Amino acid sequence: MTTRPPRDVPTDEHRPPTGTRRDRGSPVLLAAFPANVVVPLPSPGVSAGRAWLAAAGLDDTKVSSNHLRLTRAGGRLQVEDVGSRNGTWLDGHRLPAREPVPLEDGSVLRAGETLLVYRETYTGRAEPAPAIGGLSGPWGLSAARAELDRLTKRPARNVLITGESGTGKEMLAEAVVLALGRSRGPFTRVNVAGIVASVFEGQLFGWERGAFSGSGASNPGLLRASAGGAVFLDEIGELPIELQPKLLRVLENQEVLAVGATQPALVDIAIIAATNRPPEEAVQQGRFRLDLLARFPVRIALPPLRERPEDVFAILRALWERSHGPLDLGRVRVDVEAVELMMLHDWPENVRGLGRLVAAADPTTGLKLSIVEQLLGVRAAAVAAPPPTREAILAALDACGDNQVQAAKRLGLSRGQLLRRLKAIKQAQRVRAG
Repeated sequence: MTTRPPRDVPTDEHRPPTGTRRDRGSPVLLAAFPANVVVPLPSPGVSAGRAWLAAAGLDDTKVSSNHLRLTRAGGRLQVEDVGSRNGTWLDGHRLPAREPVPLEDGSVLRAGETLLVYRETYTGRAEPAPAIGGLSGPWGLSAARAELDRLTKRPARNVLITGESGTGKEMLAEAVVLALGRSRGPFTRVNVAGIVASVFEGQLFGWERGAFSGSGASNPGLLRASAGGAVFLDEIGELPIELQPKLLRVLENQEVLAVGATQPALVDIAIIAATNRPPEEAVQQGRFRLDLLARFPVRIALPPLRERPEDVFAILRALWERSHGPLDLGRVRVDVEAVELMMLHDWPENVRGLGRLVAAADPTTGLKLSIVEQLLGVRAAAVAAPPPTREAILAALDACGDNQVQAAKRLGLSRGQLLRRLKAIKQAQRVRAG
């Protein structure tokens, strides 16, 4: 039996996303498994369950008719299991019945065999977005996708992609080439960290005949050889500081000065660079020139996998189908607990690490929880352990000398989960102070 929503809480508090960029964001649940759909939050105080999910297109017989309830207290959303048959799980911990627990942005919620991620201010599309080239991200790449859309309307010459190692920067660079309308020209990939500094200038800018001993013939260099197209400078942050000024002329004026030349040559080219280090931090440390960074007016950031758990299964499915063929959930066993564990994992190698898991998996046995635990080297949280309280989190940090990695292990959380909880604690403290 459902209850009426409290009179002091408007029933239109949780609006479904409009998918427009003018929207400042709405709280939603993003279904990550077994399908990708936006699930509007149920009205505050009303018990929701199987019919609520079915209305969003998720038919889950393991969900009770009255399964969970959402309420607000002090401006924070809370989730409560209302005595469901199979329980409600938050970030891998089973919720005690009829005890509201705060729901943090990015929290993973499990009801039956459905996994949802809570987002406080979702501004993305009302349906899962297609892959960006070969880069899957139905929910978590909306900012990168918006930048690509802007590039199609106002093409730029220089684009900087930032993101941790393994997030897919090279794949995004290929999408940038398409957005810039340069797919018909050459696309040259250069691993800056893999070129010896003493020959970097010659390889990139070329040389004139007789410029140095052994230069019997001139060489146009990679930049001029890629005229009409684009060059991808991977890990530009590894470029020695003394060589960085040589890129300024290209980025500013589209001019290339070959070794031994007296006059620069104009070249029609787009420069797409990438770095796995925060560029502003590199500038402060004196490892990257500020004037060089300023020559990249367009910057696209790829978030790490731990910050977008709602994308994990979609990425896994894409990787699985490349390696093993179609991932038909009716034929291939995929435990919801296994997917939940992957969504809560830190993924230090990001998508590359997820690819290693898929490569090591046996398609004949699927993805059982025990197999994923073995492949990741971690175990799922204890079934009876409730989510740690604010006091427990602060006590664990104090006991571990503020070492977040050790505190997360003590609490049974991933480091990403701990960081989300700490962010919420700080926000609550600011609200009380204000």
